[in-house]
Amino acid sequence: MSEIRIAVIGANQLDLDHRHALNALSDQGRIAVYALDTDSLEDGREALQRAVDLNAIDAAIIAGRRPNVAAWLTFALETGWPVYTPYAVPNTIEDMIEIRRAEQQHAPSILQFGLSARLHDSIAAARSKAESGEYGQLLSLRGVCGVSGIDAEDSVLFGPAAQLVDIMQLFAGPFQDITGFADLDRKAEPGSETNVLATLRTHSGVLANLHASATQWRPTFRLELGFERGYLWLEGLNNEEHGFGREVLVYARTDGAETQHETVDRFEHNNGVQIALEQFLARIADRALPAPSTSQDAFDTLNTIQRILAADPIYAPIQERQVS
Repeated sequence: MSEIRIAVIGANQLDLDHRHALNALSDQGRIAVYALDTDSLEDGREALQRAVDLNAIDAAIIAGRRPNVAAWLTFALETGWPVYTPYAVPNTIEDMIEIRRAEQQHAPSILQFGLSARLHDSIAAARSKAESGEYGQLLSLRGVCGVSGIDAEDSVLFGPAAQLVDIMQLFAGPFQDITGFADLDRKAEPGSETNVLATLRTHSGVLANLHASATQWRPTFRLELGFERGYLWLEGLNNEEHGFGREVLVYARTDGAETQHETVDRFEHNNGVQIALEQFLARIADRALPAPSTSQDAFDTLNTIQRILAADPIYAPIQERQVS
């Protein structure tokens, strides 16, 4: 298959990084993009159905408004198409269960969520150092994801902070114990938060702290990792959508009470989304290739996010809230 025909449903909601990556692939003659700008759930369904009837596409990218994503993903999986979404997670665990059910019922299927931050150069370099063993056991993490406001229908916690949660779990593994607090003026449904603070602990005792904020004002993407014999500090994330700044990895070993010379590595390329899409296309040609992220990864990330919110009494229905 020399050129892959891809329908982008909800293309008007596609972020800048995915737009530019898709344009580059199209310019190379590797894909033909058919963009449908729609915010309507039914319009998206009808467009997908027309593509089925006409045998017009080979794969689908599901963007659009977040509440539509689960229904469109499920429909596309039922057609047997390879499916990619730039979203890191859907809206609810219930949505995710339906998506995964469709994925399993129509196996072998290709479903890839947009957990692309894990593919960035600085994250890959930090994981390599952590997995080398030279720093010893991981003891603590502290993460901050902040933006200066966010669209009313979007969410800092379900959007850019979901990428940070995913990365934290890559380093620490699943979190067993979770406490969390959200701002008091959020709506009843999850995804309307402007500030969320959480404390987390793994089964082995690794402690973590997370602050996701839509009132950070200075865009921030940071993860500090403390080990037995040193530290790794990730700062920034090369992308165009949120302006988190250039990726930097700061690291140093300790020798007893003394900290050795600190090293700062800088990373120039904005290639996380590009790598994610390249691997998606490769898997269309060869379904045996490993996925850069799976629906299980997205499920685990979403589960942690919803447990953070559920840990705060404000997550309860409005009539049940106990706020003094």
